[in-house]
Amino acid sequence: MVDIEHVYSEREVLPAAKFRIKHRDVFHLKNLYVMMHEWMVEEGYATRVDEDFPETFYLHRETQKSGNEIWIWWRMKKVPQDNKYYRYLMDIYFHVILLEETEIMHQGQKYKTNKGEVEVVVNASLEMDYMHEDGKGWRDNSFLKHFNDMFHKRLFKKDLEMHKHELYREAYRLQEAIKTYLQLKTYLPEQELQKFWPEKGIGEVV
Repeated sequence: MVDIEHVYSEREVLPAAKFRIKHRDVFHLKNLYVMMHEWMVEEGYATRVDEDFPETFYLHRETQKSGNEIWIWWRMKKVPQDNKYYRYLMDIYFHVILLEETEIMHQGQKYKTNKGEVEVVVNASLEMDYMHEDGKGWRDNSFLKHFNDMFHKRLFKKDLEMHKHELYREAYRLQEAIKTYLQLKTYLPEQELQKFWPEKGIGEVV
């Protein structure tokens, strides 16, 4: 149920979905990264122009406790079609530890891949009056700012619920894609099969 009585400050957002996936086994980190990158492009959260991709943080370090450790943060944004009020936000965090290169045999071929522990955390939120970011929102209009609160609390509550539900579905389709890639247990009836990516992160032929 949407907490429509919640008071937001500069950015008006409602949480829509949150999940965490942790996997410790053989997997190909580069292919996992590319698969998720392509999913985001295909779903309209990003383009294939590298300098425009919203990766806000990358850290690769080696420690005695965690071995090769990688942190990556993505801040994804998507405006639904023909919409000037709602925006979908997905904050994605990658954390990889104990990463090392390895080789495996698959169907008679030797492949280079990785092993270690990868954790992916996704927080999805629905943002309202997103054009306020550029000073063009309802809250920036001397007339409309008096109706902004009532707009999503009362008049268009059904519309708000619809967008929140759609973002929820998109977030869990992403979860399905990651789990399918890593061959983990899935819970949704529809599978986001990435047919052009090898299963379980099998990498390059040796």
